[in-house]
Amino acid sequence: MQNLESKKMTKERVRKFTIVLEPEEDGGFSVHCPALPGCSSQGDSLEEAVTNIGEAIACVMEVRRNRGLPMPRENPEMIAAEIREILAGRAEDGLPLTIETREIEVPDRIAV
Repeated sequence: MQNLESKKMTKERVRKFTIVLEPEEDGGFSVHCPALPGCSSQGDSLEEAVTNIGEAIACVMEVRRNRGLPMPRENPEMIAAEIREILAGRAEDGLPLTIETREIEVPDRIAV
């Protein structure tokens, strides 16, 4: 019989994140997660970009958890700042000021 104390048990919950999608000039989409600075991805389609950023967010959460770092809490100011930065960059590059935001859910496994 296995010792239950030696087995790590995990509890899964879902965390919600706002993501910002922007169409690329040559097709596809770039996608950013304002709550996790530097957490970006891309995809050839909107669906692929959303899937890819979900995987990137899960990886960042795992690294933060392993390093004992707290999970950032999203707030309207960080979302607005990211949107301003993206739109400014698109304007500077002469691209249409077209972006989309979505809320996605990412599983968060925590040891219990």
